[in-house]
Amino acid sequence: MWKEATRLALFEWKIEWFKRIFLQCLLTYGLLMFSFGMMDGVLKGGGIGLDFFYLAMFGLIYGWLVPRSFQYQKISAETYASPIFFMLHKLPIANNVLVRSRFIIFYLNAFPVLILLFIGFTFIPELQQVLSTSGFIAFTAIWMSYGLSVGALFPASDLGDRHVTNTKLVAITIGLIMTITLAISPSYIFYDDGVMNLSIDLANRWPLISIVIATFIAIISNKLWINYAIRKIKQVDFDI
Repeated sequence: MWKEATRLALFEWKIEWFKRIFLQCLLTYGLLMFSFGMMDGVLKGGGIGLDFFYLAMFGLIYGWLVPRSFQYQKISAETYASPIFFMLHKLPIANNVLVRSRFIIFYLNAFPVLILLFIGFTFIPELQQVLSTSGFIAFTAIWMSYGLSVGALFPASDLGDRHVTNTKLVAITIGLIMTITLAISPSYIFYDDGVMNLSIDLANRWPLISIVIATFIAIISNKLWINYAIRKIKQVDFDI
């Protein structure tokens, strides 16, 4: 099943492959330049704004890597989805294969950027001073786990949503902002610093445990997203 999904994903990835690679390179460069300039401020307690930026950067990175014609978008009056999904769904392709191909595309886009970002992070002087070798590996695992867990929302959403109105989109956006704020708040209340510094502290103190937990969370969350997408594709009428 995964083998068939991989073939399907590679077929799709070859479409506009140059644009995909260009977006990967451009985004990696831009985020690295920002991080080189801002990391000192982050480590000195840059505030909730920088925490929001890094949470958005790693959580939404996949959304910035998808060419416009493949993105989740409005395709009819109140229906949002990925146009490529609708095209493939009309072909005689098993639902399990189709869903898994969405996630493989996600991995093909996100993994190279995440890996290159953290290779670049090894050259940031401020991180070199506060992270040991094992700590840096754990720090990488923590943030890659977060990026892959949250980012998996995108391939799961490719299947589409019916009856989407502007009011509903605004409500979802406000809900996401409130959720992120609530998720960040305990770090400032109990740790007295932001999530970036908290992740550095956890990585330095318990590197092995951090790696194991981060890996476990990434695997489980992606399995849950895949199962959610498979259930959704069986329940929703995707014909426009």
